[in-house]
This record gives sequence, structure tokens and C-alpha cells, in this order.
Amino acid sequence: MGEFNLSNIKQEGNLYKYTNVVKGFQMRYFMVNAYTAKLNYYMSEDLKFQKPRGSIELLNSIISPSEEDSTTFTINTLDNQIFKLRAQDAKERQHWVNILRLIAHSKEDTNFKVYANDKSGLVENFDNDKPLIKKNSQDLIREIFNLIKFSHDEFENSINNLNQTEEFSRYDQDLLILKAASSACAKNLINSCTILSKNLENEVVKEKDINEDSEINDSLTLSQRFDHEIKNLLDSSYKPSGSGSPKKSSINPDDELTDEENKISKNSISDQTKENLFKFFSNLADNLDLTRTQIPVQLLSKKSLLESYADLMSHVDQLIKITDEKNSEDRFIVVILWVLASLLSIKSEFDHKKPFNPVLGEVFNCSWKAGDDPNSKHIVSYTAEKVSHHPLVCAIYMECIEKNLKINANIMTKPIYSGTSVKIEIFGEMILRLDDKNEEYNITFPKVYARSVVTDPWIELGDSCSISCAQTGLKAYIEFEVKSFYGDTINQVFAELKNKNEEVFCKMKGEWDAKLEFIFVKNEMDRIIKSYDLRDISRQKKRVRPIDIQEEYESRKLWKDVEEALKNEDYQQAYNLKNIIEKQQRLTDKLRKEKNLTYLSKNFYKTKINNDKLASSLSSKTSNNSEYFKLGYRWMHKNWSC
Repeated sequence: MGEFNLSNIKQEGNLYKYTNVVKGFQMRYFMVNAYTAKLNYYMSEDLKFQKPRGSIELLNSIISPSEEDSTTFTINTLDNQIFKLRAQDAKERQHWVNILRLIAHSKEDTNFKVYANDKSGLVENFDNDKPLIKKNSQDLIREIFNLIKFSHDEFENSINNLNQTEEFSRYDQDLLILKAASSACAKNLINSCTILSKNLENEVVKEKDINEDSEINDSLTLSQRFDHEIKNLLDSSYKPSGSGSPKKSSINPDDELTDEENKISKNSISDQTKENLFKFFSNLADNLDLTRTQIPVQLLSKKSLLESYADLMSHVDQLIKITDEKNSEDRFIVVILWVLASLLSIKSEFDHKKPFNPVLGEVFNCSWKAGDDPNSKHIVSYTAEKVSHHPLVCAIYMECIEKNLKINANIMTKPIYSGTSVKIEIFGEMILRLDDKNEEYNITFPKVYARSVVTDPWIELGDSCSISCAQTGLKAYIEFEVKSFYGDTINQVFAELKNKNEEVFCKMKGEWDAKLEFIFVKNEMDRIIKSYDLRDISRQKKRVRPIDIQEEYESRKLWKDVEEALKNEDYQQAYNLKNIIEKQQRLTDKLRKEKNLTYLSKNFYKTKINNDKLASSLSSKTSNNSEYFKLGYRWMHKNWSC
């Protein structure tokens, strides 16, 4: 009855293309060549029969609508080129995006056809030697979905564009009935594809769970670090809800060594890593929660998330300097500088890879010595533990006994992939306490964006964070400005520092990865500016006990074999060993539910958030904190009240 062939797609028209020559958008005439999978462009429509001004390779490219406005979209090609284009309106942009995505996912085969047959209905005819689509059911459904949508849109357009005559009109009753019937059929087919896709996904999950349950005990015997007898799983770490208190553990700082002494190597960024990033993200849907996505082992860092948090908080010289300031306003500014220096570490620590997701009960311990002096008496200790799996919460405790300084933090993260970026929402809070000063500083966190993750990734911060002290009444809401689509300025940060009377006593501005200015204005004639460069705030080397004297649940010992396999680029072995650890967690979780037991943290205890005014204030000013306060409780370290 009819035939649809990808090579017959015709799409052309004016679009605005961003050019580096004039640093702006210029109108160009674009034509799609589906046969060669290229998007050619010309200076004007009159020149479309001449040699193109340029061409964009569409094959395996990523076409993404922009987050900045409703008309712009980008094309990220396989060779890491990025083209920014703009349509006349949102509807036209979506039409271009649909067409270009269809071609980008079509591979090199133009023999794929869909036939409408009176007897058999919809029949797919694949060339077995050169299949158009990836050989898995989800991609097949996605391709059929796109073809149905495209075919229906073209059918409706052909009716809408019919020439009007006295004897014939596009509003003819028969045509309207045909158009309505076609729309209903297309809608039902699209709904069927959606349902089939969801059912297939559920079946895969069920089959995976069944296979894992049947093989779990056999596979776990491969690990030499775990004893999975029931008596060992239900040890003193697992108690009925509400009973007991956490066990106290002691770490001797003299046993701890720096990474150089422990011979720990840093991750390197290779071309292969960038290629793996491209392959992974090119197959993801927009607005996908990455916590629900299996990350390839090639994209895993060689350390746990708990250790990554320690690396961000390693400016301990700046931290203990807070206690040395005599004035509350000066202490407040040093706190702000320490927080911003820690956020700057996100940029320097970013290595294009994801840390190991810690298992429930996993612990990381380390310490720092002031000035990296081995003989220093000022030691800052650090303990982090994953205290909850659903929701995923990591609790952190830092302490400097000599300075009477303590920090307790609860952190939840949610990475979302959208377009070409990963947005990391950080829920939670940090409490910094100075016992000698009787002050507590409550700190929340901004959003983190990893931009251009499939090409040349870079980091920026967005939204806001807050720092406040109830005892002194000092507070600051720090705004992080993301790069605009047209502007060149990046990493801008602004804040107003207020006293207990809600009066602004200082304004801060600058770059969160470079220089900051604190402007104190008492009156029109009295103005003081203090400048700081965050890059001058040094980081101290963390000290960790050697693996051979660590306990079984400590991060480096837990992930030792996986880290070694990644170091040797034995990715199959790394996957198998990682799978063993994750299966062990699922098994213990299953046993715990069967016995109606709850996990009791080794270092932290759970308590309700009873300061409703604080929770309401923080959640309203920092939008990404509301989910944390919905939990209604926080985890505090056993030494917090000592």
C-alpha cells in the first residue's frame, strides 16, 4: 500500500547558527541529506544548489534542546564538535529536533522500510547484514515510536497543505474522518510502544532479580572478605528499631599515612575515558536520574564517595583558623571562605569519573595535621559513614579536639542528566560548632553542574547556599550565577552578609574559583574592601591507615580488589568484584527485612529535627534543601554532645 524510507526524508529551511567569527547568531539555510546523514547549510536559499558552506555530521550525534530558551538546540557530533542552532519558535525547534534525532539514530543503513499491508498490518523489514538500529528491544521500540510519530506528522501535513479548489477542500468530511482515524491509530500505537517499553523494562528487572537471587550465594563465595553466615550478618550492628546506642571506635592518628606514603595513585583523564563518556551519555534519555542507572565500570573512579567528601574538606588550616578570630563577624567571614574553598575543590577534584557508591555501613576514616607538619598537635579527624540506603544518606563528622571545633553533616545527592549536562542536587546540611565561642553555624549547599559531559566537561555552581549562626544572628545567602548562553563571564558569586538586626554589614562579590571582595560600608564616607583569593587557601594532605590494619567495612579495604582491577584495566574483573559487593548488600538487606531488623550505625545515631523554625527557614531560602527536611530526622555523631 505504501512505503516509508529514511532516505526520502526532506527537511530544509532557515535557522540561526551561532558563529565564532561575529560572536553571535547568523541566519543560514539548512538542508537535511538523510542518505549521507548530514545537515548541510548555505549562506542563503538561493545558493542551495551550489557547494554547501559547511556540513554537520548527524550520524550518532546528540541533538539536545537548550535549557536556556525554547528555540535553541545543540548538535554534538561524534568528533566532539558542538553546533548551536536556533529556530523561529518552539514548535519549529521540536520539528527539527525530531527529524535530526531520527537520522542521528539511523546508523548507515537506508534500506530500513515500514510497509502498510492490508493483510499483515505493520511489518518491519530489516536488512540482516546491515541492521539500522541497535540490536536490543528497547532501541527497536524507540525506533518504531519515532517512525510512527514522523509518519503521522507527515500525513497530517500533506492534508493541511492540499490546494483548495471548488470541487475539493482539505476540510472535506471524508478527509476529516480519515485524519481523525489516523490520529487515533497513531496515538494508540504510541501508547502501545510506551506500555511495551515499560513492561519490557520491568521484565528485565524481574529476570535480573530472579537470576541474582538464585546465584547470589554461589557468586558471593568468590569473595575472600565476606562471611555470609546468618550469625555474622546479624551481628551487633543490627538491632531492633530504637534499641541500643552506637559502638564507640578509636583511630590512632599515628597509624595514618599520606596518599604518597600509602602509594595511592590519582586518576588520569585519557582519550579513552572521554570516548567512554560519549558512548554512555549518548544513549541516555533527558531528565534521567543517574542514581537509577548502571554506570559502566570504565567510568568509575578508584575511590569511594565517602573519601571524595574528605578530599573536598581538606582545607583544615583555614578551618581551624576560624577559632583564632576574636570578632564574630571576622569568624563568620572565615567560615564563608572555608565553605567556598571546599566548593572550589569540586572543580579541582573533578576527573570525569564517578566514585564508588558506598554500601550501607561502609566507613571512611582519615585525619589531617595542621600545616602538613607530622609533629603538629593540631589534628583534624574525619569519619564518614553511609547511614541510610533508601534514601541514600552519608553522615560526616570532623573534629579538632585542640581547638574545640566539631562538624556534623548529612548529605544526600541526586544527579540528573539533561541535554549535555549533569545537574547534581545536594540535599542536606552541615553544622559547624565552636564550643569555646558557643556558636553553631548551619550550612547548606548549592547545585553542581557538569557541563558538556560528552565533549569537554567543565564544572560550575548554581542556585544558592546559606550560612547562618543563631547565636550571633549573622547570616548570608550566597548566590551562584551560571553562565548565560550569550555571555562570557563565568563562576560569578554574590552575597549579602546580615547581622541580627537584618542589616547588611558587608557585601561579597567575585568568582567562586578565584578572587573575592568583601565590601564593608558603615556610611557613605567609611568603606573598607578586603580581597581574598580562594586559590591561595591551601589544602592539607589527608592521612589514612594502611589497608592491612583497616577493618573490613572501611572503604579502601572494601573496594581494594575493584580498585586494583580498574588500575590494571581489567574491567570484566572489576565488574565481577563490584557485583559481589553489591549482591552482598542486597542479601543483608533482604535478611534484615525478613528478621524485622533495622540497621544501627557504627558511629552515628538518628534524632528528630526538632528545630522546625530552622528547617523551615533553610528549606525556603535554599530550594534544594526541602527534600532533606522532609525526612524529619538527622544523624549525629556519638561524640557530638561530649
